[in-house]
Amino acid sequence: MAKIIKYKHHGVTVAVDAYLKGRHREHCLCYRCSFFIPVDRDKNCNIANLLYEFDVVHGCTTPVWECKKFRE
Repeated sequence: MAKIIKYKHHGVTVAVDAYLKGRHREHCLCYRCSFFIPVDRDKNCNIANLLYEFDVVHGCTTPVWECKKFRE
């Protein structure tokens, strides 16, 4: 069984499978999408912005596996 670890993320303690920690970018479509501009939230994808806000408020990480707006 995978080991679950805890660490600080966005100022709160979260739990994660040790093997998966920091690997969400490998699976998230956003990191390969031309609409993803995280350094400029005004130009960034509105879906990515909403997910980021959700993640910060709720202490989650939500990789996107499917998206209707995806463009390489």
